[in-house]
Amino acid sequence: MKKRILSLLISIAVLLTLAACGDKDSNTEQDSSKSNQITETANEVSELEADITNENEEIRVGLIFKTLSNPFYITMQEGAEEIAEKYGFKTIVQAPELESDCEKQMQIMENLITQEVDAIVLTPNGSTELVPAIKQANDAGIPVIIIDSRIYPDALEAAEAHIECFIGSDNYYGGQIAAEEMYEVLGEGSKVAVLEGVAGQEVSVKRVGGFVDRAEELGMNVVSSQPADWDQGQGYTVAQNILQANPDLDGLFGASDLMALGGIKAIEDAGLADQITVIGFDANDEAKEAIKEGRMYGSIAQSPDEMGAQAIEAIKILLDGGTVEAEIPIDVYMVDKDNA
Repeated sequence: MKKRILSLLISIAVLLTLAACGDKDSNTEQDSSKSNQITETANEVSELEADITNENEEIRVGLIFKTLSNPFYITMQEGAEEIAEKYGFKTIVQAPELESDCEKQMQIMENLITQEVDAIVLTPNGSTELVPAIKQANDAGIPVIIIDSRIYPDALEAAEAHIECFIGSDNYYGGQIAAEEMYEVLGEGSKVAVLEGVAGQEVSVKRVGGFVDRAEELGMNVVSSQPADWDQGQGYTVAQNILQANPDLDGLFGASDLMALGGIKAIEDAGLADQITVIGFDANDEAKEAIKEGRMYGSIAQSPDEMGAQAIEAIKILLDGGTVEAEIPIDVYMVDKDNA
């Protein structure tokens, strides 16, 4: 393209030379024609220079995850980066250590806004806490995509903030599937317990709500439901406490695989592995291995790589001047020994 610009500049120089050397008695029509040619060629040069500038301008996308200590979000990152590479986008990946750390996510988001990134993808650690940062991004003209965990619409509306779209699973439905699968194994009257995520987080509320509502509809008894903050160590400790209070427990639902795996360790340490059925959520590699080994009955899968990929696809559409759906759903399904 630069060679073409050089050629056009040479053309302009030639036309200017001819114009300067022309006969004083040349008619006005010929002068006007030369002037028009020079103008048209100069305009073409300007357009080509603009095209080069656009081609060389780097699109930077901020990816803010809940944490990168959970394999679920690493898989999500990989899915996003694969599509970003396809489009030539540069990704800036950051996350706090803990899935409960909203303050750190706020700081990360504010820094990205200051850096004037072109778009932000966020998996929020809180359902309302990140709204002020989203409003800042709105004011700066930076599109925000939310994935995996919802921001409550009422909180956005109250702050006069908005997001471009939400990409994620129906977590309530996923919880219902887990309850139905557990019922198939344990039946009516069985005693089950739940390991929740961070208290109040939308994902935890939906997954636990779906499980508990469906379990009770099917006649199972939910004897305990306690937060374990999406953490494997916390899952172990909370499960120990649940088992001490309920030694006749039949089933345990972990709202994430990390918590479920912690619960399995507690169950095995208590010598109750043959008694208690465990179902997790996320279907990460460690959970799939536990399913194959018969230590975990199953886990609800939700394709984090697809979430990340869809987020970048949505950004590409938006930056190209298009529009995207307000919600992009991701399927959930059961993974057990037959498909782990």
